[in-house]
Amino acid sequence: MILTSLCLRYLLMLRAIAMGGQVLALIAVHLLAGTAIPWSPIAIVMGALAAITIRSWSRMRAGQQITETVVMRQLCVDIAALATLLYFTGGSRNPFVSLFLLPITVAAATLRPAYTWFLVAAAAGCYTLLMFYHRQALHWVHDGDYFALHLWGMWFGFLLSAGIVAFFVARIGATLRAHDRELAGARQMMALGTLAAGAAHELGTPLATMAVVSKELQHDLRDEKALREGLALLRAQVDRCKEILGRMAAQAGELRAGGGARTTVDRYLEAVVGEWRALRPEVQAMVRLDGPQPAPAILADRTVTQALINVLNNAADASPANVEVAGRWDAGELKLEIRDRGAGVPPALSAEIGKAFVTTKADGMGLGLYIARTTLGRLGGRVELRNRRDGRGAVATIDLPLAGLST
Repeated sequence: MILTSLCLRYLLMLRAIAMGGQVLALIAVHLLAGTAIPWSPIAIVMGALAAITIRSWSRMRAGQQITETVVMRQLCVDIAALATLLYFTGGSRNPFVSLFLLPITVAAATLRPAYTWFLVAAAAGCYTLLMFYHRQALHWVHDGDYFALHLWGMWFGFLLSAGIVAFFVARIGATLRAHDRELAGARQMMALGTLAAGAAHELGTPLATMAVVSKELQHDLRDEKALREGLALLRAQVDRCKEILGRMAAQAGELRAGGGARTTVDRYLEAVVGEWRALRPEVQAMVRLDGPQPAPAILADRTVTQALINVLNNAADASPANVEVAGRWDAGELKLEIRDRGAGVPPALSAEIGKAFVTTKADGMGLGLYIARTTLGRLGGRVELRNRRDGRGAVATIDLPLAGLST
């Protein structure tokens, strides 16, 4: 459906270009050769085609579902309109007869073979009929000195056809390549999701064991205050891990809009930072959040929360004693800067950092930043990691349009 929508958008653009080219060519013939052009039927066809184009564009912008059948009907309209124009302007002798190839090219690039061959038959049938049935409006172009004008018309028709075909095929090719990249990323994320589900299932038992053992140790060491406090912290972290696993299981397969809670940007950021601080109580962080009030309303997307926590954890791992978080929002966008005082990004990895399984940590998996980029990219966001200007640490910059989280 996405490909057919893009195809229709390009098709309407190409139709407008082709219409303009034909009108300019007819005006040139009229002015240079002084021949009479049947403007009345041409104006009727062009007007009808323009009305259909405007209506189709409006319906597409309104969100109408675009199927292959819709695109095929539009291509049939183009063939019928071109055949009618050629009928009044010389039939197969008109140098613009090569424009019959354009609907076929579009169909071959986007539609199923049955539709494509139907359009091939329609265009070939119209071309054949125009060889025998047409108005003799341009019969003189083959006579004497005017034959050169016909050759120039063929040249112009070729340039117009070649340019339109090249533009359309290049845009469709770029769309397909982008679609392939997104599909490859989705497959990789699916594989990581399957791996995470298996790991979450396997972690349940050892976490339960750790909770039981820590509780027993607390009881046995009730006279050791320092040890009991450490065990209490350990058990709180184990309970936190169990809570995360439980939430993952409960939210698996839910849609963002169905699973998110309505809130505002400022409250959401405070909740994210609060959750992160509960996970990393040893980190010394300076947090500054500001923006116009009242803050925009959003849906609290759990996947976005996890992405932000991943980036915060990277900074905490790099320099737990010095993390700075600066967040600012406006009506349409959220910007976050997360600064640390760690070792920074090695120059050798600057181009690879953020890809799956690329990490600067000795015990890291290289998935935190990759998942953050993939998750936020799905919503039109961006994550960039660079070294600080003084060379002491790194800065992660997050730009997230709020439209993807809008209520």
